[in-house]
Amino acid sequence: MKQLIVLCAVFLLLAAIILQIPLEMINYERKHAIMFYVNNAKEMAKQEGFYTDEILNELKNSIAKKMNIKNVNEIIIGDKTTKTPKYRPDKFDNRETIYLKVSVPFKNILATPGFYGISDSENRGYFIIEEITTSEKLRSN
Repeated sequence: MKQLIVLCAVFLLLAAIILQIPLEMINYERKHAIMFYVNNAKEMAKQEGFYTDEILNELKNSIAKKMNIKNVNEIIIGDKTTKTPKYRPDKFDNRETIYLKVSVPFKNILATPGFYGISDSENRGYFIIEEITTSEKLRSN
């Protein structure tokens, strides 16, 4: 009888871990897709010299579609994101770098939050990505 009780306790612990593995795989795939979208936006911004509203809207829409986010305003674009043109200098100049910060809400971080005493409202967070790159846009003389 004692062994049955211990077996049930061990099974519950293993079940929580086993259920977490597929969720980790799903979250990894989502993070990878977000990084892909951010990298595409970065490459477009390098050509333009800054993050245009069109680039940022396309980025937000792509992420929202992948993450099943109904309101794209939940995706936060940082205040310091470069929205004015930067140009390619002859030598490195930190003032001419292009910056982007994106915060994407993530839900269901743990597969069994109730097992750990965590509520659904606490079982969420933000995936934050920061990108810094140099502009490829040339000054027109």
